[in-house]
Amino acid sequence: MVDLPARLSFSPDVPIEDAHTEGEVVVRTSRFHRGLVPAALLSMILLLVGSSATAAPLVQQRTAQRRQLQHRVAQIRRVSSGTTHRLTREVAKLDRALAVVSPRSMNNGRWQRVIHDLAQQRHRLLGNVQRRGHQTSARIAALQRQIGSISSWLRQWGVFKTCPVSGPNTVNNDFGVLVQMPGVPVHIHEGNDITANTGTPIVAPFDGTAVISPNVLGGLAVKVYGSAGYVYNAHLESYGHLGTVRAGEVIGYVGSTGDASGPHDHFEWHPGNGSAVDPNPLLSVVC
Repeated sequence: MVDLPARLSFSPDVPIEDAHTEGEVVVRTSRFHRGLVPAALLSMILLLVGSSATAAPLVQQRTAQRRQLQHRVAQIRRVSSGTTHRLTREVAKLDRALAVVSPRSMNNGRWQRVIHDLAQQRHRLLGNVQRRGHQTSARIAALQRQIGSISSWLRQWGVFKTCPVSGPNTVNNDFGVLVQMPGVPVHIHEGNDITANTGTPIVAPFDGTAVISPNVLGGLAVKVYGSAGYVYNAHLESYGHLGTVRAGEVIGYVGSTGDASGPHDHFEWHPGNGSAVDPNPLLSVVC
């Protein structure tokens, strides 16, 4: 994630945010004051400083790591099962050999040594089976603890499976900024503005249902309802796939509809379908 350089930052003495009303709830949108940054200039800035991650986002890294660990556990179990089966067959062969020894042979010194050696081999094999079983259990338990730790992290931080803007972008950490503009109710900005070039795909950050939510100030907008809550995207240029969607599926494209003066996705996160909370910590691990 790359922030705009100071020399390209927006002037602090002019209003820089707009708002729109969604039902009775004021929803905060654009970080850009009308006319402050021409769309052509903004596009050039995004080409110069837009983020292009050199490594996969943390959520993808952790998900891949968990998958690798789960594969390793399955592999260890498969190898251990094969080894145990082989050693068990060897023990069975020794048992059969010992079973055919006649009582008369037990009195023969030479046979006694053979029987003793066979019994020793059997004892060593059984010990090997038990030792390998304990080692395998310990290795699997250690891997399962790592898997559990990653799963816990993903439950807390991996709500979004992918960045909602699929392309070079800048996530503005502007949740909670006080907005004071003529003709607009004073309010707190309840989302993060994700700047990107016009037409950049906006995708579902998780599996769910995409529903259009257009309004005068937000322009073309879409919500995605998931198991943990919903997200709201505003100022779209056009819609993508609606209805049932999977994480990463295109639901729209970055635009400047509504009261936006430059292309960006106003992105809100409403856990439990309630009030908006700062999405930046969750965006920071996927964008």
